[in-house]
Amino acid sequence: MLNDTTPRLAERLAKRLSAAVHEGQLAAGNRLPTEQALCEQYGVSRTVVREAISMLKREGMLTSRQGSGTFVVPNPSVALRLSPPQGNFEAVVEILELRSALEIKAAELAAARRNNAQLRAMRNALAELDEAVERGEDGVREDLAFHRAVVAATGNQHFLETIDFLHQLLQQAISVTRRNEARNAQYMRQVDQEHHALLNAIAVGDSEAARRAASSHLRNAEARLREARSEADASG
Repeated sequence: MLNDTTPRLAERLAKRLSAAVHEGQLAAGNRLPTEQALCEQYGVSRTVVREAISMLKREGMLTSRQGSGTFVVPNPSVALRLSPPQGNFEAVVEILELRSALEIKAAELAAARRNNAQLRAMRNALAELDEAVERGEDGVREDLAFHRAVVAATGNQHFLETIDFLHQLLQQAISVTRRNEARNAQYMRQVDQEHHALLNAIAVGDSEAARRAASSHLRNAEARLREARSEADASG
């Protein structure tokens, strides 16, 4: 049974049904149990069941046949589904680890491949970030735009598509890290220096320096989070 207090019940049910298909509990070509049966099995409403089925139809895993019901598609394409973004400390650290795997290599490639238009996009993103901070805004959108511009400069469409796919997770994580950094003027100066170090390395075409700058930035973001957590634990 799924807990009705859990957010995004439809997504959770879609995951359960998807797992049942891949594990053979719902065989290819077989008809899905009725809505009522699924409601009773998983302890959710008809609305949740319908939304979950719609998700799996969009992913090509299920199909409807007029007057016959909903069926499991033989050999469906596998669609990657992300867990809903969380704002807790552990989840943000995990996203920083994921970012490191992608963005450090992206920075290295961007330094070797960037063109003038891509470099302007990075500079513009940082300028807009500075302006957002001066206006008292969180700068999340602008921060994300800068990192996306770095990834775009790799010239590798797969990198860019992956970052865009992860947009919601990255936005949540950057929101948490920027809120933490906004508490401390020194943190904000550090972040600004780290961003410009990355930009400068890419601008001069130094791949190794860009790699180090990206690694340092993400490692420091985690360190700042851990420091803030330690302070909160000590005061609590």
